[in-house]
Amino acid sequence: MNSALNATSPSRLGAIARYLAGTGCALWLLVMVLQPDVGFSAPLPWMGLLWFLKIASGLALLQCVLYLLSRIQQFQTLPLWLLLAGSGIVGSALLTPLYWLLGEGLMQTVLGFQESLDDMGTLGNQAGFGWSALVEEFGDLVGPVSASWMLICWPRLPGLLPPLMTLTADRDTAQEAILPATAAQAARSAWRDALPSELGDDIIAVSSELQYLRVWTSRGSALILGALQNVEDAEGAAGIRVHRSWWVHANHVRSVRRRADALVCTMSDGLEVPVSRRRKADVLARFGDSARFKSTAPEAP
Repeated sequence: MNSALNATSPSRLGAIARYLAGTGCALWLLVMVLQPDVGFSAPLPWMGLLWFLKIASGLALLQCVLYLLSRIQQFQTLPLWLLLAGSGIVGSALLTPLYWLLGEGLMQTVLGFQESLDDMGTLGNQAGFGWSALVEEFGDLVGPVSASWMLICWPRLPGLLPPLMTLTADRDTAQEAILPATAAQAARSAWRDALPSELGDDIIAVSSELQYLRVWTSRGSALILGALQNVEDAEGAAGIRVHRSWWVHANHVRSVRRRADALVCTMSDGLEVPVSRRRKADVLARFGDSARFKSTAPEAP
């Protein structure tokens, strides 16, 4: 049984708000200087209001989508770039009707600002609110919004993902392979200090995603800043690098089985870790006698 960490400290929320507010101000200044074509002409103050509403609502909604997606357990194992891209696409779909209403609805229909000339020197036909208009608006939004959102998030991603720490309430799983206190203290290093205290010291596996580490313990998982090489150097013989992007703790390897031409390590919490071909011999030499090496037979039709 799993339960997500629900509480986010006020200081963490304040840091997220300040970062997004600062980014939003920079974006607002940029678009006010560049004055991109929005399809109609309006005085500068009204254009400033339009871009303020678009940027503020966009950042707030995209952050909420990213937060909600990161709370879904199935999505927490996705690569970070895929989680970010997904939040950008979903956020663009939600922003589409809002942006249409701000532009064609508020600025043109309500306030009466005239549609600007296109490249051919003619006025375009203003589409009414409907599926065709929304699809066209989404097509214009999804690319730039998703790309901009990934660029905004990447430098501060762990700070924008406070819920990407999942705590498990399964006591049997948590007690399967607890290290002695002296061994845990001896193995503790700088990279472990970055882990939330709620996750404890019983490391199961660590995966690398560019400059970030996703760490699984017997209590849950978390995303921290770090390099996998530091984990391998600090932990020594306690575990083994089974893949370019994976390190596993030896105490938690429950079985090694063959999958096609490759191997897969099954960990104590059910996590399946791929073994690269280059590391295959090392894994078999380390766990061939102690783990249950199994070959997965094809299922009967």
